[in-house]
Amino acid sequence: MSGFKVVVFDYDGTLFDTRPAIVHCIQRAFAACGRPIPTLEAVASTVKTGLPLQETFFALDETVRANRTTLNELVITYRKLYLDEGTPLSKPFAGAKNALQQIHACGAKCVIVSNKGIAAIRRSLDQSQLSSFVELVLADEPGLPKKPNPAILMDHILPRYRQLQMEQILVVGDTEVDILLAKRTGISCCWASYGYGVTERCRKLAPEHEISSIADLPALVRCR
Repeated sequence: MSGFKVVVFDYDGTLFDTRPAIVHCIQRAFAACGRPIPTLEAVASTVKTGLPLQETFFALDETVRANRTTLNELVITYRKLYLDEGTPLSKPFAGAKNALQQIHACGAKCVIVSNKGIAAIRRSLDQSQLSSFVELVLADEPGLPKKPNPAILMDHILPRYRQLQMEQILVVGDTEVDILLAKRTGISCCWASYGYGVTERCRKLAPEHEISSIADLPALVRCR
């Protein structure tokens, strides 16, 4: 049995390759709302940060920050576009299903903590036949803290698994946001270097573990 009993996964860039979907839907949302369409390079750059959706929009168009109506319109439009057009463009990384199966089979709990909308995550998990391996999904919902705020783990994950030691929980993610979340909570982190994060910035934060493929994760989970 593994020493890690709970594995807290990021979604975008860790379990699923969602960059094509994000780029497509952001550009479509800005166009539909009559805003200047961000370039492919600009959108791709924001994807590397792991920021929440609203912060991503601010990074792409600073004028949106002062206009709550426009921001809400962008968010609603993006969410709808993602469900309708983005989900088919989102694919699990090669080896993701097998990794989740193995981790689940060895008795560890798989949890997803993401800044993405929960409907999009649940739909993609269902369509990829991965839902049965995931015990809990915490995402961008009213009242929930956003990563890297440690409250999302301290208030919503740790109490659920209060019988475990902190050393038995592992955070797996691909961006600085995920590593900071783990560091601020005092939980071990595995950086998914195959994802979207900027290598130099992520390594500078000194995650305890690193994998170049999600296929490598089951061995790490069982290695303790």
